[in-house]
Formats: sequence, C-alpha cells, structure tokens
Amino acid sequence: MQIFALAGRLTRAVNPCVAATLMVSTGSVTNADGTQTPTYTPLPVQVEVQALAGEDLQQVQGLARQADRRVVYVPATVHALNRPLQCGGDILQFYGADWLVTQSLEQWGEGEWSKVLVTRQNSPVA
Repeated sequence: MQIFALAGRLTRAVNPCVAATLMVSTGSVTNADGTQTPTYTPLPVQVEVQALAGEDLQQVQGLARQADRRVVYVPATVHALNRPLQCGGDILQFYGADWLVTQSLEQWGEGEWSKVLVTRQNSPVA
C-alpha cells in the first residue's frame, strides 16, 4: 500500500511536496593521502517539509543546538549516521541547500517512507 502517496494527495493543498535529491550514502573512498571522501548515489524524490512540532522537539532534546532544522517525510528508507552499524549519513538537497539527516524519527515498511530530522549544512544559493 502506498501510504505516502495517499497521504500526499490529502495534504498537498496545505503543504505541497517539494522536489529534492536524496543523496544516499554509499560509504567512502580512501584517497592517496589517506583521507576519506564520502560517496553518494543521487535519487530524485518528492518530499514533504515541515517545521518541528512539539513532539519532535521532545525527541531531539539531546540535540539542543542552534541550527536550521526541519522534519521531512521521504518516500524511501533514509538513514542518519550510525557509526556502530557503519551506515547512514544521507543528505537531502532542497531549498537550494544540503540538509544532513541527523535523526530518524519514524520509518514505515520496507522503503515505504521515513520521517527524518534534517539540519541545514549550508546557506541557500542566491
């Protein structure tokens, strides 16, 4: 069942989806000087972007930093950085900026959709 698509039809009038690129982390390559460069696979997606609600703020109390953050619903499995599992570090590109996935708030099904917290990494391009 395509729950993300069904919900999108209902919410589109109030909060339309935004075209984005999901940069799925695929690990990194080791350069000749020993430094590592992260690698990504780009995936075009339509996302729903929202401000943080009260319950979302409670979930991120440990991340009490000054930053531009949003909650994003993505029709895919998206991962925040998880060093012990050696996965994640995905980036969403929308509103002319890179947004690092800093926390996974919810996931539904196998790749159906994810609700993630993102933090802006750079300013929008003018």
